[in-house]
Amino acid sequence: MKGQKKGSSSTPALKILTERQVPFRLATFPSQEKNAEEVSRSLNMPLCQVVKTLLVKTSADEFVLVLCPGDRQVDLRTLAPVLKEKRVDLAAKDEVYKVTGYFIGGVSPLGTRRDLPLIVDSSVLEQDQISISAGRWGCQILLDPRFLQEILGPRLTVASVTRGKEPSTEV
Repeated sequence: MKGQKKGSSSTPALKILTERQVPFRLATFPSQEKNAEEVSRSLNMPLCQVVKTLLVKTSADEFVLVLCPGDRQVDLRTLAPVLKEKRVDLAAKDEVYKVTGYFIGGVSPLGTRRDLPLIVDSSVLEQDQISISAGRWGCQILLDPRFLQEILGPRLTVASVTRGKEPSTEV
């Protein structure tokens, strides 16, 4: 895998990887639906390796990013005690850009406006390679999840916070 070449368009996430000389591959494709299933089809990659980055809000109005494999959904009831909260909810649509600097469907765990705490579902780290958003629709970063874990360091907590998808309650 090679880093982003100088002179090409970039995002805050790509800049971080390039500056830290993290090995990655950039994949781009025409984006229509802006979801994990589309990324999986476009990259011909298993859905479990496509990682969604979701913004959740605590009862104290604090924000946390959650990394979830594309074939699963975040279990908010399981997540709450991990965050030492009674309840957590997904952030409102208008809060996502305001807090992260990225639009829904293109939120990256890297290069957010604020250094937010992150929870990564333990199954993500079991993969040899994952795909995360590069910070814009149709632009994905493919890398070894251990490099992501290194970059995020102490901001990252590993926990089992997902469950299988249910058709009517996908998150």
